[in-house]
Amino acid sequence: MKNKLMCHVVAGYPSQKECIELLLGMQKTGIKTIEVQIPFSDPIADGETIMKANDRAIENDMTTKKSFELLKKARDSGLKADVYIMSYLQKVLSCGIEDFCIQAQSVNAKGLIIPDLPVDTEEYKLLRKAADRYGLEIVPVVSPGADIDRLGEVIKHAGDLIYLTSIKGITGNKLKLSASLKDLAKIVKNLKPDSKLAVGFGIQTKEDVKEVLDIADIAVLGSSVIRRIDRSGVKNSLEFLTTLLR
Repeated sequence: MKNKLMCHVVAGYPSQKECIELLLGMQKTGIKTIEVQIPFSDPIADGETIMKANDRAIENDMTTKKSFELLKKARDSGLKADVYIMSYLQKVLSCGIEDFCIQAQSVNAKGLIIPDLPVDTEEYKLLRKAADRYGLEIVPVVSPGADIDRLGEVIKHAGDLIYLTSIKGITGNKLKLSASLKDLAKIVKNLKPDSKLAVGFGIQTKEDVKEVLDIADIAVLGSSVIRRIDRSGVKNSLEFLTTLLR
């Protein structure tokens, strides 16, 4: 199961030092893929738990630039895991599309996850060109209720990863794999068999992970890890991940 979990981390949460410890600790437990979120004041796809983590990171003076600097420190300290940078479009535009991609390349990021960026916009076209220049994937984000006729266009340029949310809405709710979600997962995998399908939102237990891996290649954990950090620190969250990886 070690290659089948992906964890969501907010850069600078719970502190800059502890965030680096968390990244390195995740790698040590066996996590091979990590999604690192650039903190944002209005993370519209995130539930209360991750929103609070964003607020805490911003209180810790985390900016886009400092988020990349944190990742550079983690790389210098031995982080080898695949890293996908998750950000909302406003942060990318504020930084500048070209500069954002340059900084992502500088920390050896594998790709970008921008959940509020439709593929039929000028911003997507510009980001697509810049990402190609700097060797970055743009990970398609698909949700239940997606227009099936349009799905091929949405995932056409997918690289190694496609992200499917288990619900249409925000993170942090309990996992519920509906029949329509399972059907959508099959359609995505048939359209892009060479890409790995990651499913996130609501995964909290080992049983949840197993259920997700029946329909996908990767299970994404976010809120469940952050809640444990909130309650009892980074060490406890890493022990929780260890139990999932057994």
